[in-house]
Amino acid sequence: MAVTSKRGTVATPRSTNRQPGGLSLGAIVRYVLLTFFSLLAFSPFILSFLGTFKTPAEITAFPPTILPQNWDVNNWVRVWNFTIPSVQGLLLPRWLFNSTWLALLNVATQLFFCSLAAYAFARIRFPGRDFFYFAIIASLAIQAAVTIIPAYVFYSNIGWINTFWPVIIPRLVVPVGILMLTQFFKSIPKELEEAAYMDGLGRFGTYWRIALPLSRPALLTFAIIAFQGSWNEFLAPLLFLQNPNLMTLPVGMSFFRFQYTNDLTAILVGAMFNAIPILVLFFFFNRYFIESGSYSGLAGQ
Repeated sequence: MAVTSKRGTVATPRSTNRQPGGLSLGAIVRYVLLTFFSLLAFSPFILSFLGTFKTPAEITAFPPTILPQNWDVNNWVRVWNFTIPSVQGLLLPRWLFNSTWLALLNVATQLFFCSLAAYAFARIRFPGRDFFYFAIIASLAIQAAVTIIPAYVFYSNIGWINTFWPVIIPRLVVPVGILMLTQFFKSIPKELEEAAYMDGLGRFGTYWRIALPLSRPALLTFAIIAFQGSWNEFLAPLLFLQNPNLMTLPVGMSFFRFQYTNDLTAILVGAMFNAIPILVLFFFFNRYFIESGSYSGLAGQ
């Protein structure tokens, strides 16, 4: 009777330069570098935020100081309570309200109409589909400044100056939204739509109940881009919304710029009011940027 024995191997732990906290030396170096570069990237915002608590003399002083010598919270209160003689009530809350509801309306309309057009380009064959699609892509090369004067003449002739229609109607559909969502819809397996057809769903039902739920990362990403574009839009509201009651926040900040001097602290406070919603939106939904880039196929094009 033969007896065989197997020699077991004992695994010895590899020696790593781990610190008492459990992190290796390389991980600590990476975290330090990431923290440094993050602070470097956010330094303009941090300095602008600290500048809101400074006096105008401190902002223009050389050499510049990082922290305010005397923290002046009154700068925020003064901008919030800003008024002009020709308008009753506080202007900054009104500008914030105008910017918010216009941005939300533009996001809602663009998501609906751009997704409808994108689904048609991605899934429906109709005469001239490729021509219209490439024409929409080509329109991205046209700068808004080229069409702003004809648009002003047109809206002036139909009596839309000092109304919100010129900043709503042209933004119902945007080419970048059609381009982005078309690429995403093309990545959805057609077998899912065929199964929906067999279950009795029509074309619109498939779009609404199959394509849109699967496109949530792309839709949320496009919503963030659309909100940011509408929130920061300056040229169109500057020309079409001349009444202070109708102005948006970026345009309203021009009241703090004068002929020979600027109220720098008020401009910085207004910039913070303008930047905070975008930052909050990005920090809550930034992961959808990565998801949409990996699923829609835009990353490699």
